[in-house]
Amino acid sequence: MGDQASILRKMAWLKDRKAKYISIASGKGGVGKTNFSVNLAYMLSKFGKKVLLFDADLGLANVDIILNIAPLRTIKDYLNGDAKVDDVVIPNVKGFDVFPASSGFMELSSLSSDDFDKIVDMFLSLDKIYDYIIFDTAAGIAENVLRFITFSDIFVVITLAEPTAITDAYALIKVVNMKIGDLNPYVVVNMVNSEKQGNFVFDNLSKVVKNFLKKEIRYLGSIKRDKNLIKAVANQKIAAEVFPDSDFALGVKNIANKLLSIDEKNRNISIEKFLYMRG
Repeated sequence: MGDQASILRKMAWLKDRKAKYISIASGKGGVGKTNFSVNLAYMLSKFGKKVLLFDADLGLANVDIILNIAPLRTIKDYLNGDAKVDDVVIPNVKGFDVFPASSGFMELSSLSSDDFDKIVDMFLSLDKIYDYIIFDTAAGIAENVLRFITFSDIFVVITLAEPTAITDAYALIKVVNMKIGDLNPYVVVNMVNSEKQGNFVFDNLSKVVKNFLKKEIRYLGSIKRDKNLIKAVANQKIAAEVFPDSDFALGVKNIANKLLSIDEKNRNISIEKFLYMRG
């Protein structure tokens, strides 16, 4: 009875959430997903929004490395009952808050139903604090990735103008379409040489998705290849902060502006879908 009451409480919350939840995902690693997530969180905070960046690559943390922070507590401590939510959240990291993952813990790569319930409980309390909660998911199509995407209002796929990245982006969209179904992906093409190249990649990916999956995808924009990003990463700095006029920063700023205008929240997640999320 207690478990049923807990599920009903969580279902009610899923239908009436304050924050917008954004999953940033990619079919493969090495496409700049985490750098994009960090800079997007920074940019949305600069627009006056209260943002939480949640490192959803639970067993292979990267957000803390990029930001040059050393968390005292991580998601592992919370799930083990050794820390409360407030003990783990790192406040005001360059204007936004961070919920760090752990690194090198294989058991976190596949959450149990109990652990997933604990994560949902966390957002029952965090939801009212934030305007945006961003999930920087693991690369690929693992179960944890799909859970966070199911959880989200907005699903963003990061890809490159390279055959393997485009193929893997399509594979991710295909799996999400099969497992979740009611989410229309948004696409960002990273590290392009020109806006024209970004448009070309998106147009071709869109045609394939429409033809084979009968699904519409939408374009958030492209981000140009930029040496300033490499400098920022090497120094564990946020590129949009230290190089605000760079091509990379302006690309992220343009995408952040578009996300501010997207009004997709309070998705009606069915009891069947929620139970799928629990595993």
